[in-house]
Amino acid sequence: MNPEILIVNKSPDEQKAMGNVLSSFDLNLNYANHGSEALIMAKRMKPSLIISQISDTSMDGITMADIIRKDKFLTDVPIIFIHNELDLSLIAAAKQVDSKAFLIKPYINNSLIYAVKKVLEISQLERVSIAATKSQMKSFLYA
Repeated sequence: MNPEILIVNKSPDEQKAMGNVLSSFDLNLNYANHGSEALIMAKRMKPSLIISQISDTSMDGITMADIIRKDKFLTDVPIIFIHNELDLSLIAAAKQVDSKAFLIKPYINNSLIYAVKKVLEISQLERVSIAATKSQMKSFLYA
């Protein structure tokens, strides 16, 4: 099954640009216009990855990520943030909500591709490791 990617961006042009960059990979791309919409969609589909701009008029990406981290169903969904300037306070805030990458616009398409591939790869390894640990614990407990 292809990973479900949720792209959160208020600009249809930027959504399309990101979609074009990622369309050559086996990914199911989904789009939300703002953080509130992304939360509804994420709860319905549990994406493999969320790529979100930070600034938004209805709900900024940091607030969205904070809500996701507190949701038991979504807490392990990795998030990549994109912002239009280097802002160390936003990078620190992104780290606080456990974002996996932070890209600054204009970004090179290869950096978006690399970040998405690496975050998905690490996320998959973490899921396999957690499943193996749970299996080992069951074997240990019932041995």
